[in-house]
Amino acid sequence: MPTREDTRHADHATAPWGASYSRPTTADGRARALCGRARELTALERVLDRDDPGVPLIDVRGDPWMGKSALLGALGDLARERGWTVAWAAGGSVPEGLVFGVFADALDELLSSAGDQTVAWLSPHHLSWLAGIFPALSWHAPAVALPANPSEHHHVLHAVRSLLGHLGTRNRLLLILDDMHLADEASVLLLQHLLRHPAPNVVLALAHRPRQDPQSLRILLGEAAAAGRSARLELPPLPDEDISGVLPGPLLPAHLRSLLHAAQGRPGLLRALALSAPWADDAPGAPPHSPADPSMPLLREFRGLSSLGRTVAHAAAVLQEPFDTALLAQAAQAGEDEARAGVDELVRLDILRPGTARGTFRFRDPLVRRTAHDTAGAAWQLGAHARAAAALRDRAASPARVAWHLGHGALTGQDGDGVRILQEAARTVVWQRPDRAAGWLRATLGPRPDGGDPGQRLRLATALALSGELAESLALFDRTLAKGSAAHPDAELWRARVLRLLGRHGEAADLLEKTAANLPPDAHEVRARTTGALLATCLEAAERPRPALVEDAGAVPEADPALQARLLALRALASGRGGTPDGGRAELVRRAARLADGLGDEPARRSLDTLYWVARAESELGGDTAALARLERALDLALRHRLRYLVPELAVEAGRILLERGDTAAALLHADHARRAADRIGSGFQAEAAGRLRARIDRPGPLGTPRPDAGKGSAEAAAEPGPGPAPQPDPVPVPDPGIRPAGPSTGLDRLSEREREISVLVSKGRTNQQIARALALSPKTVETYLARVFKKLALCSRAQLAALVGMEGRLTG
Repeated sequence: MPTREDTRHADHATAPWGASYSRPTTADGRARALCGRARELTALERVLDRDDPGVPLIDVRGDPWMGKSALLGALGDLARERGWTVAWAAGGSVPEGLVFGVFADALDELLSSAGDQTVAWLSPHHLSWLAGIFPALSWHAPAVALPANPSEHHHVLHAVRSLLGHLGTRNRLLLILDDMHLADEASVLLLQHLLRHPAPNVVLALAHRPRQDPQSLRILLGEAAAAGRSARLELPPLPDEDISGVLPGPLLPAHLRSLLHAAQGRPGLLRALALSAPWADDAPGAPPHSPADPSMPLLREFRGLSSLGRTVAHAAAVLQEPFDTALLAQAAQAGEDEARAGVDELVRLDILRPGTARGTFRFRDPLVRRTAHDTAGAAWQLGAHARAAAALRDRAASPARVAWHLGHGALTGQDGDGVRILQEAARTVVWQRPDRAAGWLRATLGPRPDGGDPGQRLRLATALALSGELAESLALFDRTLAKGSAAHPDAELWRARVLRLLGRHGEAADLLEKTAANLPPDAHEVRARTTGALLATCLEAAERPRPALVEDAGAVPEADPALQARLLALRALASGRGGTPDGGRAELVRRAARLADGLGDEPARRSLDTLYWVARAESELGGDTAALARLERALDLALRHRLRYLVPELAVEAGRILLERGDTAAALLHADHARRAADRIGSGFQAEAAGRLRARIDRPGPLGTPRPDAGKGSAEAAAEPGPGPAPQPDPVPVPDPGIRPAGPSTGLDRLSEREREISVLVSKGRTNQQIARALALSPKTVETYLARVFKKLALCSRAQLAALVGMEGRLTG
C-alpha cells in the first residue's frame, strides 16, 4: 500500500508530462543501476520524447546522497541515444569569481569544436562579451571583454540565450547543471533570464539541495514552479529493498542492516559508507580520503567556510552527538555568541542539523562528521578534548561522556579523579564497546600495564579478550594471576576461554578442572559456568565428555536464563555424543531455545556463546532455520558492538548451515568473513576452521548437495573437507546416534509412503521449498514430515538421512 510520501513522490514524478508513456527497454539497465529511481527516470524520459518539451527546466531536488547526479547522468545518456546534444557542469567545480561560471564550464567543450558559422551571426559587441564569458570563443572574437554595466549585462543575457538557441538548431540541446546550490550569482541570474525567455530546442536540467540553496535561487525556482515554467522532481528516501543494488558487492546480513540504518534511504550514502567502511574496521574498504573514497567531494563543502565556521565544525566533530552550543563554545575556545554564529553558518550550509532535543545539533551524516574531524589538526583536537572534558566534569556528566574526551588525551598520575572516571566508564561500557573500555583502562595503567590494581588489570584483560586482542589478553591474564594468591574464578574462566579460542583446548580443560576443584561449596553459579566451559571445551576438541560432567550440567541455576539455556544446549549436544535418545535431547533443545528467545539485547550481548551453542544444538536436530536466525542475531550484536572474540565461530557455523541448505554464495561470504575475523583476533585455530569451510565450498560438485560430514555437530568437524561422497567417520571413535551401521535394515521401512518420498528427495539435495513444489505441498508441511522422519529414525540432520537412503539403495541394489 503506497504511503503518503510515495503518493506525493508519484505526483511529482508524473504530473508535468502526462500519464501515458511506455519506457523503452534501453533504460532497464539504468533503472536498476539507479536502484529504485525507475519512476523518476521514466518521468524524465517524457521530456526527451515530446516534440515540444512544454517546460524549459527540469528541477531535480533532494537532500545529499539521494542520487540526483546519477539520475541526471542517466538522463544525459538517454538524450544522446535520441540524438540530442548534451552539455554538463557542476556548481562548485569551477574557479571562484568566474562570471557565469557554471554555464561557461558546461559549454566549453561544445564551443571548442564550433566553427565560425556558430558565431558569424553575432554582433561584434556581443561576440566580444561572449568571448569574455566563454574562453572557447576568444578565437572568433575581435576582442575579449566583460560587461561593465547593467545595460551590457542585459545584452549579454540575450546573447547567451541566442547562442544556446543556435546550438540547439541542428540537434536539441540538454544542458545539465548539477549542484546548482553552489553556483555563482551571475549563473543564477542567467538561469532566471532563460526561464523567462526560453531558448528554442533547449532544455535545462538542474539538480540542487534545497537546504543549501542561496535565497536568490530558492526564490527563482519557487516562482518558476508556481508559474508552470519548471517541472519539479523531488527525490525522497528510498525503501531499504530498493537501494541495496547500489552496493559494490555482497555483505553479511549484519553489515547490510548496519549500513541501511546509517544510510536512511539515501542510495549515495549507502554506497559511500560501504566503500569507506567507517562502521566496521575489519571490513574491506578504501582508506579515509584516499582517491577511491567517495566522501572526497565533501571536502568541497568545507572549502567555502569562514574561519569561525571551520573552527566550530572541528570542535563539533570531537563531541559526541547531539551537542549543545554551550559545550561547543568551550570546545572551540570561543564565546557562546560566536559559537552560535558558527552553528548558524553550518546549519545554513547543511553541515549541521538541529537534533531531536531542543537546543542541540548533530552532523548531517557520519561522513560529514568524519571529514570535519579529519581536517582538524591533531594537536588542536587534543586541546578541544581537554576543554570538553573539563566542561563536562563541571556539569557532573556521566563517566562515559567525560571518558570519551579524557581517553583522547594524556592522563597525568596526579589526576586521581580522571583515573576514577575512566575506570568507572570502562566498567559500564565493556559489553557495549570493549575496545573503547580497553583503551580507557590502558590510560589509567600507564605505559606499564603490570603495575596498578590487579583487579583493573584483570578487567583490562577481559576487555581485550572481548575485543579480540587474544594474545595480549592471555599474556596479561597469565602475568596478573601468577602474581596473586587470591582466587579469581571469573578471571580464570575468561583465561580458559581465550585458550579455547586460540585452539589450546588441553590447557583450557586443565585450567577449568583446577578452577572447579578450588571452588567453595556455595559457589553454585560459578560452578555451573565452569561446568559449561568444560563441556564446551570437550565438544570443540571432539572429545567424549565424562558422564559425570554431563550430569553436572543438569544443575541449572534458575536465576540466570542465559546460563540456563547454554547449559541445556551443551547438555543436549554432549548427550548426543553418548547415544541419548533423540526425544530427550529434543526436549532439552526446546527448553534452551525458549530461554534464548526471551533474552533481550543486553543479556544476549553478554552471552553470545549461549546463542551460539543453542544454534548448534538446534541445527544438529534439524532446526537449521531457527539456528541460522539465532546465529545472525549473534553476529549482528557482535559486529555492532565490536565483540570480536566470537565472530569467527559464529560466521563459520552460519556458513556451514548455509552450505548444507545449498546457498553457496552466502556460505562463501561467511567463510571469507570468518577468515578475516580470525586473522584479526590472531587465532590460527579459527582461521583453519574457516579455511576448511572454504575448501568445502570450493570443492567441485552440484550446488545444494549436502556434504557427507554435515551431521557431525561440531563447527570445526563439519567444515572439514573429505575426499569424496562417502560418509566420513568422526575423528575420534565416538558413536554418532544418528548414523546407522550397515546391516540388513536401515529402518526406512518404518516410514510412510509420503515420508519415504520426501526422504528420497532430501537425499538428492533438494531443499524444503523444492520438495514442496515437487509434491504440491506447503514448506511447513514438508518440515512437519521431516520432523517425524528424524524422530522415527533418531536422526540429527539431513545429511544423515541422505546417508541412510543411499545405504538402503546399496543393500537393495
